[in-house]
Amino acid sequence: MKNIILIYFILFATVVSAQNLVPNGNFETYTTCPSAFSQTTNAPPWRAYHAGTSDYFHTCATSTTVSVPTNTFGYQQPASGNAYGGGYSFSSSTSPTGYTEYLATPISPMTIGTTYEISMSISKSNLSGAACDGFGVFLYDIGPSTSIAGSSTLTLTPQVSYNSYGVISDTQNWVRVIAYFTADSAYDNIVIGKFTPPAGLTFTGTGAAYYYYDSVVVKAASGINNLYTDSMICAGDTFVVPYTLNNSALFTS
Repeated sequence: MKNIILIYFILFATVVSAQNLVPNGNFETYTTCPSAFSQTTNAPPWRAYHAGTSDYFHTCATSTTVSVPTNTFGYQQPASGNAYGGGYSFSSSTSPTGYTEYLATPISPMTIGTTYEISMSISKSNLSGAACDGFGVFLYDIGPSTSIAGSSTLTLTPQVSYNSYGVISDTQNWVRVIAYFTADSAYDNIVIGKFTPPAGLTFTGTGAAYYYYDSVVVKAASGINNLYTDSMICAGDTFVVPYTLNNSALFTS
């Protein structure tokens, strides 16, 4: 049993050391400290994807509107560093596929046929009255200037869905969402946010649903994918680590 545990941690170390294809994935690099809403471009190369204007929050903000940890939408420490992005999943629960905000960025091109681990940290702002599911990542390879007009929920189907996590309602902790995707094109751009799932959006509460995003990672998956998400482990605990294999031929029983 000790040997099995040792092997697991060695493999996991390989996973976390893989190169992140997302530049400025934790929103730390900035040109100017944010001073108001709609300044996602202050953390290049991030930008809003359509007319819905996503936001940038940083500890250096010159306005409490977009400061960290306290801002107009609530209170949250960054998942890492000093900054994070944010946007409305919807501005009104009476029109949950209406006004929506997205964050987009170019990434290093994917390699066709390679399996990638795509993850991010999500937290609902504690002043939001509503919470929802439907989060995902849309990938494309047309160019960084491509965007879509309008400000409603995108009708695009994201290649990466986090619907298995259900309605994300945690306002105190960051929820780390992880999914795996095998590239069928040399995608060089991503769009993150809420996408209406085929069966329809699930949400709770009333009013607006606003979410913070941090630590966006796209990296080549190793042979083993760690699916353990609980960060609260105490000495003496017994726990099971679920996992999947990208290539079972690499491992024996």
